[in-house]
Amino acid sequence: MSTTATANSLPSASFPVRRMDFSFAETKKYWWSDDPFMTQFMNNLSSLFPYGEMFFVNSVRAVRDRITDPQLKKDISAFIGQEAMHSKEHATYNEYANAHGIDLEKLELRIKVLLEWITKVTTKKQRLAATCALEHFTATMAEQLLKREDLTTQIDDPKMYQLWMWHAIEENEHKAVCYDAYQAIGGGYFIRTITMLLTTVIFLGVIGWFQIHLLRKDGQLFNWSAWKRGLTTLFSPRNGFFTKLIKPYLDYYRPGFHPFDHETKALEKNWRQRLGFSN
Repeated sequence: MSTTATANSLPSASFPVRRMDFSFAETKKYWWSDDPFMTQFMNNLSSLFPYGEMFFVNSVRAVRDRITDPQLKKDISAFIGQEAMHSKEHATYNEYANAHGIDLEKLELRIKVLLEWITKVTTKKQRLAATCALEHFTATMAEQLLKREDLTTQIDDPKMYQLWMWHAIEENEHKAVCYDAYQAIGGGYFIRTITMLLTTVIFLGVIGWFQIHLLRKDGQLFNWSAWKRGLTTLFSPRNGFFTKLIKPYLDYYRPGFHPFDHETKALEKNWRQRLGFSN
């Protein structure tokens, strides 16, 4: 068999790595519908990504030599590429934060210290299980952003809009990679679900801590009207952003669960077309 024929027979990744180059230096302070609570909530989420996604990459990279499936190996490489680009662009996000005196870099360093500690006290399999849990959070949150134009149309800044929707598409494109890698190295139900419980406590604790910190530093901690609007957006019984995440979150604990049980292919295709991506 010729070298060319062999190369052509190798699988390509299931999704591409898109090179983005955002600039946020001109973004206004409260870019989510002039709402300090929701703007700081999104800033809060952004602060988790630069070091959080490095952790994801390191967790998968640590077991890549144990993966034998050619398609999964290709998808792991593409996953690493996408997550590296997300980390880069959310670090660039600090252009906006610094212009308005929002110290996201301090919060990012707190995430760095937390993840370094977790890395020291866990095994490779446990770290991959934690990555699976966090990828489920990001994928289901991203799916909500792609579905909920009542929310995303409140993003006033075009660059911020493109950043968050691009990120949301890719979180769904690669949502099964870590899970498949975890299964491929013999990861089981018990570690997966116990790790999700622990990860949930830490994740919600960090989000709550950072939200209070950002509002306090911004002089908005006692802006009760902003709190009311923000908590309604997040926790309204019918359409709250977090309320809508409860069912897909609980599904993670189902034996036999797989990320692709939550079908988003048509949603991803629609948004790729809307943002003008060729693939």
